[in-house]
Amino acid sequence: MKKLIVLLLTALMLFSVTACGGKEEGGNEEVPTITLDMSTLFIVPSLEATQKVEDQLNDYLLNTLHEDFKVHLVITAIGDYFSKIPMELASGGDDAPDVVQVFSVADWANQGYIIPLDDYLNKELKGTYDMIHDIMGNGRVAGKTYMMPRYFGTVLDWKWIYNKELVDAAGIDVSKITDLDTLGEALAELKEVYPDEHFLVYLNQFDRILQSKTHTSPVGTYAATVGDSTQLVNYYETDAFKEAIYKAYDWRQKGYTDPEGSANTLSHDAVVMGGSSKGVIMGHSNDCESIAQMFTTTADYGDGQTHEFGAVTIAIDDLATDTLGIGIAHYCKYPERAAKFINLLYTDQFVWDTIIYGAEGQDYVWNDDHTKVNYPEGLDFNSIPYNCMYSCGMIGNGFDYFLEFESGDETGSNGGYGKYLFESAGVPPLYGFIPTTENVMNEVTAVSNVVEQYSDVLLYGDVNPDEQYPVFLAALKDAGIDKIIAEFQAQADAWLGN
Repeated sequence: MKKLIVLLLTALMLFSVTACGGKEEGGNEEVPTITLDMSTLFIVPSLEATQKVEDQLNDYLLNTLHEDFKVHLVITAIGDYFSKIPMELASGGDDAPDVVQVFSVADWANQGYIIPLDDYLNKELKGTYDMIHDIMGNGRVAGKTYMMPRYFGTVLDWKWIYNKELVDAAGIDVSKITDLDTLGEALAELKEVYPDEHFLVYLNQFDRILQSKTHTSPVGTYAATVGDSTQLVNYYETDAFKEAIYKAYDWRQKGYTDPEGSANTLSHDAVVMGGSSKGVIMGHSNDCESIAQMFTTTADYGDGQTHEFGAVTIAIDDLATDTLGIGIAHYCKYPERAAKFINLLYTDQFVWDTIIYGAEGQDYVWNDDHTKVNYPEGLDFNSIPYNCMYSCGMIGNGFDYFLEFESGDETGSNGGYGKYLFESAGVPPLYGFIPTTENVMNEVTAVSNVVEQYSDVLLYGDVNPDEQYPVFLAALKDAGIDKIIAEFQAQADAWLGN
């Protein structure tokens, strides 16, 4: 009987261990999984390549940091992220992510997609909170913190990046290019020399560039302040937007840019790096020399040759309330663990570098003295299995954590220069204010439909603004944009009074 009892107890113990999930490799007991779904601006890596990254990340979490969770990593193309994630947040299915990049903090908070993080700021998120407390207003809606804002060079140095061989051969003095107007003069000269070439891709960044010129700061998408005034106006009636759409149409008519306009689905950098366009306007938190080197290193015209690029600054942003960051889904079963993981994205170099650069051995290798990295033999920027380097500005702390490649800066970002831009930028009067749309949801829906119909075709220069711009403004008023602005103004006045 004693032997039978012992056998029964042993069997029960074994069953109990099995039912609890067994053990992980390395002797770690089964722990909860936190799923991170993040977007990429580059090619989505294969599941096999992502699994390798996930394995190295979890080995570090479980066996080095001894955390009580592991991570499942999902990479989604940026174009799909905006539709996929809201649907998953709304449904909360078994495969839905716990930690997500937040692209519209006020909307997602109002719809209950993400939870307040205030209870974790002085515990699980304390390291991050202490680091970025000056910009925490970017993550607050109606007095609650719903998002940890990214700590990154959100102040961009806008550059014209160009094929140096062609531009130099045309005799263009790029030192005279300082803004959109002087760039236009250079493009006119280039059109004379190379009538069949384009030196721009898309024109939809013009309003962002002209915002800094006019000190126009968007607030809640549809409203804006201009200069030092806290009075909100219709953003689409500002000089920044109006000048942008007229210049875009003018340059399209002159043949300076890709003729497909808003119909082209390729990214800006893919077009110029592939050689379809010999120039592009892009914003980076890095200096001109580093960006030129990055494009020279990574551009592939398909002709087996290296093509040298140059870059020149045409505008630098003011600070803007940044609605991009990271948050926790409302259905997350382990929000404390999710908060701990978010904290590591900002404070732990290995975690951040692994998610951005990939797995050691698969995507990079260290040099002999472990100071810089290289691509594995036979691979480069375009062929490594996992590459989220273009996503470095979308998540976590981008000021301090970068692997340094012996071939040059491959990310398009620079911690030191980005921080300099961030700390020296102009500060709009409502910086950190994020309005809630709760009281104007119907109007916001109607206005967003109008914006979707008219904004892109105007910003890309697809249509004549003399004809379509007045129609756009009238449609905005009919949809209720004035009511939205009045609501936002009331909230801003209350915010300023606190």
